[in-house]
Amino acid sequence: MLAAYLSQEISGVETKVYGTGEACLHEMHLNPFAIVLDYFLDTRFEQAWNGIHVLKKIVSEFPDSNVIVLSAQESLELALNCIKEGAIEYVVKNEKTLPAIQKIMLNLIDDDVEY
Repeated sequence: MLAAYLSQEISGVETKVYGTGEACLHEMHLNPFAIVLDYFLDTRFEQAWNGIHVLKKIVSEFPDSNVIVLSAQESLELALNCIKEGAIEYVVKNEKTLPAIQKIMLNLIDDDVEY
């Protein structure tokens, strides 16, 4: 739903959705402008990485990445931990999520424009 929303609301944005953090990491060579990472990834497999593990991996291997962590948890401690680990934003899932991420993306795009 987020990918469709961003594609519709932000002109020229291309979105991709991955089923696992590992799949996302395999595509990081494409140098994505931003990554929206769910804190609780689908961990049906015992060896699957959770969101914080993927965040740490992205930040360590691709330090210039813009990672936005998305979570259903309204936890200040969790939000601060994600920011400490390298996320640029922490967004709580609720009725304001889509416009909040849109605003963050537009701010990133605006900051990236060279004048």
